[in-house]
Order: sequence, then C-alpha cells, then structure tokens
Amino acid sequence: MEFSSSFPRLFTVDEANALLPILRPRIEGILDKIARLKAKSAVVIRDEEIDPDTPDLMSRLHENQEIAELVKKIKSAVEEIEREGCVCKGLEQGLLDFPCLLGREVVFLCWQYGEAAITHWHRVEDGFAGRRPLLDPEETEPGGNMSYH
Repeated sequence: MEFSSSFPRLFTVDEANALLPILRPRIEGILDKIARLKAKSAVVIRDEEIDPDTPDLMSRLHENQEIAELVKKIKSAVEEIEREGCVCKGLEQGLLDFPCLLGREVVFLCWQYGEAAITHWHRVEDGFAGRRPLLDPEETEPGGNMSYH
C-alpha cells in the first residue's frame, strides 16, 4: 500500500522516540483538559437540565464559555502535535501514531501515553487493535531482513 504522500513526514523509531519528551507534556495537557471538559459538561447538563440525548447537545454545551474555551484549547493542542507529523488517535487514551516506512509500506509506529518509548507498530488500516512489537518476526522482508525507515 502506498500512503507516503498522505503524510508530511515519515519517522524512524529513533526520531519518533526523540519527540516523546516534547509530546508527553502536550498529551498530559490534552488529557487534563478533556477531564475538565467532561466535568464541566456534566455540571452544565445537570444545572441547565439539558437532556443528554438532545440532538443539539454539543451546540448547547458550546454556549458555555468555559466549555467552548476548553474545546478550542484541545483542538489547538492536537494541531500542534499534528504539525510535528504525528497522527492523534484516541485522544482520551493518549494515543499517537508516527508514520514510518517498513519495507515499501507506510505503517504507524504506535505510542500510548504512559509508555516509556515506542515499542509497537501497526498497519494503517489495522489501528491500535493490530499493534505488534517492533521486532515481530512475522514481519520480516523476504530474505529475513526487517527495515524501519
């Protein structure tokens, strides 16, 4: 599969790991804002007696200035991370993917908040459920060589 034109940058494992000290605090900030957003949303829903099943729930919540500001800050933080070339996935779980060339295929190096380093990867179409250790012997190229960009 050829996805390289879809991503502004391809990472090596070392390059992705080198970014983690910069990305960790950004993810921590996002997780903190998500927690605050959930708490504030619950208060607004309760205090204003909003039916959580109402089709316009999100627009009603965005009327609250604090909620609107938190959403704006989360979006901005995600954009900052994605400008580095990463792909934000599963924000509430703190998941980041780093496009990487494995042989001739672009795959994602996969990192989850709390992990010390990048130790897993998955095919673009497989997602987090398809995570494999970096040195999965089933993924060697013909001739027994494994290549990470």
